[in-house]
Amino acid sequence: MPPHAILVTLVRGLLGRLLTYGALALGFWLLFQGFSKPSVPAGLLGGAAILGGMYFMVVVRRSTGSGPATDKPGDKEDNPSDSFDGSDQGD
Repeated sequence: MPPHAILVTLVRGLLGRLLTYGALALGFWLLFQGFSKPSVPAGLLGGAAILGGMYFMVVVRRSTGSGPATDKPGDKEDNPSDSFDGSDQGD
């Protein structure tokens, strides 16, 4: 991979993440404004910005190929029993 391609991928990933963080911050701020000063349009726009920011965060993460290193399709669980109901425990 040439150095130029690495730089483009790095900038695209960082810029995309910064823009999505900005969209999330704007969305939460607008949602807060919609509740503090009763304003339905600000609340709806804030909710839409939050959903859009979350969607674009997933899109940017998938496009840069930076998935979690531990979630590989062939990995098995260390302890397949259910720790909530204690199914791995004896009577």
